[in-house]
Amino acid sequence: MHWIKTTILALVIAAISLPAAAEPQSHTHIKHITSSWPDAPKQMGLLQVALNETAIATLYIKLSQTQSTDLAWIKLHVSRAKHALDGAQYGDGGLGYGVVKAARGITKHILLAANSPDASVNVKLHSQRIIVGANNAAAVAGQMLLICNSVSSAISTSQALALTRQLEELAGILLNGEDLNYDGEINVIQKEGGLTLARQQTVFMARAEGLIKVKK
Repeated sequence: MHWIKTTILALVIAAISLPAAAEPQSHTHIKHITSSWPDAPKQMGLLQVALNETAIATLYIKLSQTQSTDLAWIKLHVSRAKHALDGAQYGDGGLGYGVVKAARGITKHILLAANSPDASVNVKLHSQRIIVGANNAAAVAGQMLLICNSVSSAISTSQALALTRQLEELAGILLNGEDLNYDGEINVIQKEGGLTLARQQTVFMARAEGLIKVKK
């Protein structure tokens, strides 16, 4: 009887002393997108940063149109939208990180996740779609930055307002994607998605990996 107790005690001690299983490399990179990235404002996940900066830019673009006869007003609010897009060190309006940097960060880390030796088929499959949404978002944000620069040099309110309408349209594409083939839907196969697609595919992937619990 004594040897049984001794054996059980030894097994318990051994179990306690065993190191915790290392987190898969792919999961570490996914969490940088979904949960936390040290370099991001308040260490938010890169996806949330991109979405928040997009919302801020969209808000300032709409605000710029509320004083249609005031060129200085339009330029001020577009400059704030620009800050949310590029996260420049000097400026205000956004979080100081920018849509472009956040979207590129999403692409970087999902590629690292997909190329990790422990990456599952689920991660590899969804990573391709996440990359589409993130790359499109970065590209559209880049287009918007060029238009913001044009607004800053506009010499009339009519010219500036016309540019803000372009910005408003692109802000929608940045978030929701663009129906490039005019089939009435945003198709991931046609690489039409934006940040909404990236978020959707990230959630699907993270849930399948057990990184996000499904609410009952």
